[in-house]
Amino acid sequence: MLNLLALIMVGFIVGLSGAVIPGPLLAFVIFDAVRKHKVTGHFIILGHALWEALIICLILFGLGGLITQFKAIIYMAGGAMLMLMGMLMIRGGHEVKIESSKVNSSLLGGIFYTAFNPTQPPWWASAGLALLLQGYEVAGNLGIATVTIGHWLADLTYYTMVSYVIFKYGKLLTPRQKQISLTIAVFILILGAYFIINGITR
Repeated sequence: MLNLLALIMVGFIVGLSGAVIPGPLLAFVIFDAVRKHKVTGHFIILGHALWEALIICLILFGLGGLITQFKAIIYMAGGAMLMLMGMLMIRGGHEVKIESSKVNSSLLGGIFYTAFNPTQPPWWASAGLALLLQGYEVAGNLGIATVTIGHWLADLTYYTMVSYVIFKYGKLLTPRQKQISLTIAVFILILGAYFIINGITR
C-alpha cells in the first residue's frame, strides 16, 4: 500500500512539473473557460488523458523506440500544425478553428491540443517511459497504472484550478476575449516555430 501511495506521489510530481509549463493545452484551457463562462478544465483533461492513454499503449507495445527515432518529424509536423492553428485563430478573430470548424467541445479540444503538441510522444517515449518502468518494477502492471493515475491527477488538479480561476474572474476577461484570443494565437505561432526549429536542428 505504501509503495502504491509513493508511486502516485511520484507520478503526481512528475506530471505537475510538465503541466505547469505553458503550452497549447494551457492556452486552450484559458480560452475555453473565457468563452464558455464555466469550469471546463476537467473535460479538457479527460480528452488529454484519452490521447495519452493511446500513446502509453503504443509505447508498452514496443513502439517507444520508434517514436524516439522520429522525434524530428514529430516536432516539425506538430510545429506546423500549431502555426496553422495560430494563423486560423488570427484570421478568425475570436474563434478557434480546426480546419473549417470550431473547437466547441472541451473534450475534443483536449484531445486535439494534446495530439498536436509535439513534445508529448517524445516525452512519453523517454521520461514518461522511465516513469512507467519505475511503476512496473515496484508493482508490475498495477504500478504502471498507479503512476499514470498520479500523472493524470496532477494534470486534472492544475488545469481545473486554472479553469476555475478564469471562470471566477471571467467578468474581467470576457470583454477582452478577442485580445486574449490574439495573444494566445501569437503564443501558439511562436511555440510552433520553436518546435519546427527544434525538429530541423535535431
